[in-house]
Amino acid sequence: MNKTLLLLLAFACPAAFAADTGTDTIKAQSQAMIRQAGHTCDTVQGVYPAAFGGSVTVVCDDDRRYVIKNKSGNFVVEKAE
Repeated sequence: MNKTLLLLLAFACPAAFAADTGTDTIKAQSQAMIRQAGHTCDTVQGVYPAAFGGSVTVVCDDDRRYVIKNKSGNFVVEKAE
């Protein structure tokens, strides 16, 4: 599970994903990570890679945003500001 997200974080080209909201696999993995971190995420609307890599922003339930960051091989979920 984490390998797919790690590859997305490491090699994502923002221009390639500009109009895309993420594959079903990426959405499911992101949702699982958010829930494991103790946050609420019933439906994932989109997963968007950061412009310079290293993180993705996940939009859940139309009004919640989370950032998943790769910190030395460990994934950290934070509420987006």
